[in-house]
Amino acid sequence: MGEQNILKVNPLPTLTWNHLMLNFANMPLEAASSKKADIPSEFKDIETGMGREFVSFVESHASYVRIIRAGKGEDLGVIKDEKAGIASEIILIEAGEDSRVTFYTHASDSVQDGQITRLVKVIAGPRAQVTVIQSQTVGNGCLVGDDFGAVVGDEAKVRLIQSELGGKAAFAGGCAALKGYKADFTEETIYFGDESRRLDFSYVTRHTGKKTTTSILANGALFGNADKVYRGSMDFIHGCSKSKGREAENVLLFSPTARNRSIPLILCDEEDVDGQHAASIGKINKDLMYYLQSRGLTENQARQLAVESRFNPVIDEIPDEAVREEIHASLERRMNLD
Repeated sequence: MGEQNILKVNPLPTLTWNHLMLNFANMPLEAASSKKADIPSEFKDIETGMGREFVSFVESHASYVRIIRAGKGEDLGVIKDEKAGIASEIILIEAGEDSRVTFYTHASDSVQDGQITRLVKVIAGPRAQVTVIQSQTVGNGCLVGDDFGAVVGDEAKVRLIQSELGGKAAFAGGCAALKGYKADFTEETIYFGDESRRLDFSYVTRHTGKKTTTSILANGALFGNADKVYRGSMDFIHGCSKSKGREAENVLLFSPTARNRSIPLILCDEEDVDGQHAASIGKINKDLMYYLQSRGLTENQARQLAVESRFNPVIDEIPDEAVREEIHASLERRMNLD
């Protein structure tokens, strides 16, 4: 067993709700013996959702570092992670002008214990399009950390998709610095908590360029004694006139003992902007359950259909049919446990 580190992760951009002790999360990680990763200077100062302590830990313990560069106008297609499921990895993506990159990584339920830490940083040049997909269905003994950071240039589009569906505890975050004119960032998360799983998320967008846009959407389902915290923050910085941001979270609660905390935060130092956030938290509508069961579905089947109808738009983005089937099988198994 390695030395245990307690890291402060998923910090809010500004301290608030201090009495609720939700300004950050404590994440326990075991140190490994890997040497410090050599990170190119252009990636070093990119802010991520999980924060500096997590980034420093991963950089000091990563067993795998990969740099992906797309030249001007180059389309790299879908790049699959070669080392998915290893203890710690760093992926650095630089997308040149008018280029396209999709990177995909999945940690499967074959990983039953230990810890997995994954860090992705992106530099998106003018009109580049970058998609990063992080998914995991790891076993009950595994702890997962999925972190992301991006700098988005003029008219560039960056998309982050995270599926956090397993592990005894899952921490995830993303941060996008929208520096370019009409820079755009989209983030979509699905999460599933049952038994005594802990889920902790933090997403931050920093708007500095003019006419920048953000869309952050999370869909989750909580069973058993699951404990979840979701932080969604939009920071409109002086000079980002005519920028827009939308942040929404939808949570289905299936247990009176599941604990849900949602923290929407808008920071604004610019008058001519449009920022909106919303949260929907509650049980499945009784009329919907009655309708589904009147069509021959069992209660468990009706619950599964309600959850997967919200999850499927994200699951369908995963470019691997076998993984999609694994996710559906995992959800079906866990939602049918009495």
